[in-house]
Amino acid sequence: MRIGQGNRPPFSLYCRALFMLLAASSVFVIKNLVKTRLPTGFGEFSLHLYAEHGKEHLALVKGDVLGKTAVPVRMHSECLTGDIFGSRRCDCGDQLRHSLQYLGRAEDGILIYLRQEGRGIGLQKKLEAYNLQDQGMDTVEANIHLGHQPDERDYGIAARILRDLGVASIRLITNNPHKVEALQAHRVTVESRIPIEVGQHRENLGYLRSKAERMSHLLSFRERMPEHHELAFIEPLIDQLVLAGSAEYEFPFVTLSYVQSLDGCIAPEGGTGWLSGSKQVLTLTRYLRSHHDGHLVSVDSLLADTPGLSERYGAAEETRWVILDPELRITPDCNVFAEAAHPPIILTAATAHPDRRALLAGCGAHIIPIYTSSGGDIDIRPVLAALANTGIRTLMVEGDGHLISTLLQQNLVNYCVITIAPRFTGGLKTIEGSSAADAAPLTITDCQYQPLGADIIAFGPVRYG
Repeated sequence: MRIGQGNRPPFSLYCRALFMLLAASSVFVIKNLVKTRLPTGFGEFSLHLYAEHGKEHLALVKGDVLGKTAVPVRMHSECLTGDIFGSRRCDCGDQLRHSLQYLGRAEDGILIYLRQEGRGIGLQKKLEAYNLQDQGMDTVEANIHLGHQPDERDYGIAARILRDLGVASIRLITNNPHKVEALQAHRVTVESRIPIEVGQHRENLGYLRSKAERMSHLLSFRERMPEHHELAFIEPLIDQLVLAGSAEYEFPFVTLSYVQSLDGCIAPEGGTGWLSGSKQVLTLTRYLRSHHDGHLVSVDSLLADTPGLSERYGAAEETRWVILDPELRITPDCNVFAEAAHPPIILTAATAHPDRRALLAGCGAHIIPIYTSSGGDIDIRPVLAALANTGIRTLMVEGDGHLISTLLQQNLVNYCVITIAPRFTGGLKTIEGSSAADAAPLTITDCQYQPLGADIIAFGPVRYG
């Protein structure tokens, strides 16, 4: 069967005409049966239950969306095998989880959960299609062989839910351009598309390529590093960074990455040095930097003359350096000017010497003033907002204890990647300052542990309160 223009799936003229007739009629009536508060590990939402022609659909709503424009929306079709059982045949479960993490960070947003299993063909036919795929058919061929269209979902349901919620316009989280077109056909204003290319791995690669080649899904199949097999465990964070790159938040997505000893120190006695000598951890650090827009370090870490530091910081990086330097100690001969791919951003005190500021600015540095309280604490929120305005939407932080404490205490860290080295050292503790005890309790949700060389990596998204 010939694939239509642009590799779109085949739809008969009769089906199109019938769809348009029904969409324009009053046949579809959707009812909001109940609304309730739903606290989750991703944040607090309100859950709306809708019913239409015997089927129940859900809308998970973050914040107040009434009358709002550019609301991020994920229109997610039920996938029992992926959403509940974590099937690796598809990317549905990963898309659901990452969408919830994304919306949990947003001021407002909606996840519409449509009960349209198997792209509308039902669970039994979907499982039969799995068997056909194991025999060599792709996802489109299997559906057609079973007497179905490649995609039989009705997105008009979602359009009516959005109208009931009173949303003025949306940004749709999807890789599927047909979803955008379908909502626009139902008079929903879609301002932009947010890519959600997540959960790629060996088991679902053929399925994803079929979606791209046969159904016009916009997938790039990002390249992996040669060490990917060893670093595959950190892919959930990389997926979040892809989503965050399309975000329009006030602050960047902040990944906190540091090495600590078994006794909780981030540097040996004397306050400098790197606790892990593992080449694998160094590779992980560089891999993470390459996936962030910016890389924040303190000037002390950058300038300290300690073994291994030049290897950590000397190579040119595509990510942009952000250097916390309140006293403006950095000089134009620092290797971040000579070797980095982009001029650095320097965070310095508003009272820093104007001649030194002008000298560094003349070398290409972008200077952002920082302000401190009477106790010396950095007012970090306007700094992060300024970084977001420069285009840095994802920021990896490898700062000192004071910077780490500031970010954690002000609830500004989104993800942690903590390397635990098998050493007892004494020295600089991770959390500094008397106010640490008063900070809101925080945990790493869905915390996972991965051996890497002689070290252990603890990682996961951060939840406060």
